[in-house]
Amino acid sequence: MEQPDAIDTSPAARSAWLLALGLLAIAALPRVWYALTKSLVLDEFHSTYHAFAGAGAAFLTQLAQDNHPPLSFLLIGTASEALGTSELALRSPALVLGLVEIALVARLAAQLGASRGRALLAAALLATSAMHFDYGTQARMYVPHALMITACLSAIVTLLREDGEGRRGAALCLAIGAAAALHTHYYAFQYLVVLAAAGAVAVGLAPGRVARIAWPLIAALAAFLPWGLTGFRTQLGHGLPPGGDDLGPAALAETYVHLFTHNVSFAGSPAKWIFVAGAGAALLLAARGAWLLLADRERRAQGIVVSAVAFGVPAAAWLLATASPRAGFTWHYCMPSAAAASVLAGLGARGGLAVAAAGAQVALGTALIGLHLAHPATEDFRGAIRHALTRHGAAETEGLVPELVAVEWQPALFPQGRPYDYYAGRLMKVEAPPRAPMVEGGFDVKDMTPLLAADRVIVVTRSLPPDQPLRARLREAFPSRTVTNFGYGVDVIEYARQP
Repeated sequence: MEQPDAIDTSPAARSAWLLALGLLAIAALPRVWYALTKSLVLDEFHSTYHAFAGAGAAFLTQLAQDNHPPLSFLLIGTASEALGTSELALRSPALVLGLVEIALVARLAAQLGASRGRALLAAALLATSAMHFDYGTQARMYVPHALMITACLSAIVTLLREDGEGRRGAALCLAIGAAAALHTHYYAFQYLVVLAAAGAVAVGLAPGRVARIAWPLIAALAAFLPWGLTGFRTQLGHGLPPGGDDLGPAALAETYVHLFTHNVSFAGSPAKWIFVAGAGAALLLAARGAWLLLADRERRAQGIVVSAVAFGVPAAAWLLATASPRAGFTWHYCMPSAAAASVLAGLGARGGLAVAAAGAQVALGTALIGLHLAHPATEDFRGAIRHALTRHGAAETEGLVPELVAVEWQPALFPQGRPYDYYAGRLMKVEAPPRAPMVEGGFDVKDMTPLLAADRVIVVTRSLPPDQPLRARLREAFPSRTVTNFGYGVDVIEYARQP
């Protein structure tokens, strides 16, 4: 059995540190570039809505109308206070915490007995996971949540050691990590329940060893109670649907594939299947790594909990959402499983063919990240608003009277037009033209009269269904219509009296 590397100052150890730092630098550069170049997506505007709400009662009251806990929004709000409201500033918490998780994966692999090379390979697999890359550059809660769960997993691996070395620090890490996870995303419940169950099975339900895991988790639940009995309780009562409703067997299969790949449509068909095949090979390596741990008597307990996070939680969460759709399910809710799967794949890369397969996935992941950099907008609000402003200016130059509308299909608690408000002022050297005031909590303008009297109406929309009254009335009033797409669901619709 391979032994975990001891901390030393030998040339080999210094080389390993340099390689690890180099890997983090390589991972950081494209992430920073992507965060700088891609437009904010609608979910990020949802994050900033809460993050900019201020502190205290106003923040908590507003958040209680949503279906997320508070910590990620507090991180984004703090970052904006310190760094400003640029895309990079808003995304900085996810960027930094994503890099921390990559480093933690290398450490976790070493905890499980991986050589330095395989520990770095595990970290490289997570660093080149296109899902981790994409969501690691979003002002959302998914990467912070993933880091917290990975920290909990690392702590439990330490607590399962028979020698008890580092137990006190690991217990503290588990308590803090679990409490932070519960305050970051409610899928922490799924992960922590499965982790607790797997830990109990791993130690054969021995009371003394179960207590090592149980007490920190009980402390985390106690820390969650103030929010749980107030904001969370309110959220459970108002019935707002979860953001993820990808049910069915195909959704579960896609979730496992997404652990290593994401947005393969950028590659086109049939090339996208090459990336899917690479992710499939990485999953096989992860399954092999799990088998090697489970077959090793000394590492079996740790293997049970790591395998449960990598493979068990997505299946359990999918089953729960199938039985109770209110629980929600989609692949990025299962982001913490990507780290555990990367660790297992690194451990499973033993032998020339396996190492080659892992290296091929790293190369494919790198190539897919390159495709993300070449397509920096799944929802290009910046491009859509630039186009709308250009068309508005062109209409005025022609002596016409244009009107602007910005509307997004989203929960009613979020104000309409926030993407326009964010980008219009940044794109214009002079004051941006105003958009039509919207009905609060609705998808219609307050007054249709100016629109019906205009020569052109330019609508920037995200996924607004065609049967909505606003679109139906504009179709009736304007015989000419031009639609320009700017990524997933984002369109600029120009209504005119004549072509």
